[in-house]
Amino acid sequence: MSGRSRSLEGRLAVVTGASSGIGWHAALALSRRGCRIVAAARRADRLEQLCGAIVALGGQAMAAACDVADVDQVRELERRVRGKWGAADILVNNAGRGAYGPFVEVDEADLEAVVEVNLMGSVRCSRAFLPAMISRGSGHLVFVSSVLGELPAPGHAVYGATKFAVTGLAESLDCELAAAGIRVTLVEPGLVRSEFASVSGTPLERYRQVPSRSPEEVGEAVARAIAAGQWRCVPDRAGWWAIALRRRFPRAARWVARRVAERLREPDV
Repeated sequence: MSGRSRSLEGRLAVVTGASSGIGWHAALALSRRGCRIVAAARRADRLEQLCGAIVALGGQAMAAACDVADVDQVRELERRVRGKWGAADILVNNAGRGAYGPFVEVDEADLEAVVEVNLMGSVRCSRAFLPAMISRGSGHLVFVSSVLGELPAPGHAVYGATKFAVTGLAESLDCELAAAGIRVTLVEPGLVRSEFASVSGTPLERYRQVPSRSPEEVGEAVARAIAAGQWRCVPDRAGWWAIALRRRFPRAARWVARRVAERLREPDV
């Protein structure tokens, strides 16, 4: 359920995976709403560019190189943030990676990395920043999952499994932390026109086959959902309807998913 939009002026927002795509534009959108930004990712040079852009627009930003697959780096990130600006008000768990291909053919090390970043990265970051939120009695956790957290993901089986897990994590923490004054927002984007597809090996013809959104649109949707205190945000209308179909008519949705998967495998689509 979403509420009336609230001011984010002066709030401290930590955004993981901020070096590109959704994270980059969510950081910009939150900065425009008055948030101080901690931009975290592995690529320090890209983070410096983002923070420079935020500062040039009159905002405040801190670049923090961090690999969310490394628990020690995550703990150090929390210490650095607390040492500079105090406890975080908002944590956007956005860092993610994919590994496209037939399940039995994708390198196992790549699949393990997907689990470490997508699921365990969200777990580690949340556990690092939550204690201060709980002790203060306020805070906001944001989990960037995917429509594939609720829909079949052929060719992305382990990626989809991690997003199912992130969606479950968000739902469980929403129930667990409500009494502590902690808000939770689950974001489930569809296909996004960012570098993620090429890095994960996803065929670029997907952009012709499946409706997509720009990372600017999704980043703005993330910021709006945070300001509204919205529990769930599905920026892609087609994705919203697909999830609704699966929940209401699971057998029919399964049949449709198989037909869609067959069409996507056809070379002349």
